[in-house]
Amino acid sequence: MIKALVSVYPDLASVIAMNYVCRLSRIFDMEIQPIFVKELEEANKAPAVGWVRQTWENSLLDVEQEAMNKLIEAEKTEYARLASLQVYSGNRQEAILDNLLQGGYDLFVEGSVSRFEKSELLRRTRSRLYQNLPCPAIIARNLIDFDKVLIVIGEMSPAAALLPRLTRLFAGASLRFDLLHCTIIEAGPLEPVHPQHGLFDEADDLLAAVGWQPENRIALQGTPKDLGSRIGEYSMVATTLPAHPERHGGLLELLSNTPSPVLFCRP
Repeated sequence: MIKALVSVYPDLASVIAMNYVCRLSRIFDMEIQPIFVKELEEANKAPAVGWVRQTWENSLLDVEQEAMNKLIEAEKTEYARLASLQVYSGNRQEAILDNLLQGGYDLFVEGSVSRFEKSELLRRTRSRLYQNLPCPAIIARNLIDFDKVLIVIGEMSPAAALLPRLTRLFAGASLRFDLLHCTIIEAGPLEPVHPQHGLFDEADDLLAAVGWQPENRIALQGTPKDLGSRIGEYSMVATTLPAHPERHGGLLELLSNTPSPVLFCRP
């Protein structure tokens, strides 16, 4: 069973995250734990001090928690393995990281509203949370039914770093997926890579060892924008989490140009 920790907040991104992970649970045996971390307000933003400030903060927390409980209860009518909301106060990244490390989770999920700029994806992947993730993470970006995964391999996402973690996460599940070997260029048309000989050998060996078989093997080269548009029809795009996101070689730009949810596995 996959044990998933889902970050929620009273916003649309969290609706997307909760809905997407619950749809995943139709395909994979999952236990879902929502978590809300209320970060402390900066002093200059508080309307008052002392008991007045404390009362205001508690009232705000109650409203936010009630909104998220309604979201969770709505999903619980269909997904029984959705636990009650856990609430914490403090630094969001530290609280989530502590829970991931102590709770033995297999997956972390958070939401985002559709497409976002490369700078936003760079900010997330450079964060302390993402650079210390003990498990794969999904950034859910659309309310979409789960159908088919695209596994991206290539120079920036080596098969040997990605596939063992991916196959462990979804062990025993029936997964429809394509393999994409992508070569990212700064300029030029989107076109197939020829010849393909040898590009998928390592991936095929790793997949065969666990009984996985891709439906299609695709080799393309193109700009991040063209490649991102090409892969937008998938229910999930799986890749490695760059150890040095600032030297991503176009991978993050590619991912920022597709609306598909993204699954990052640490190398």
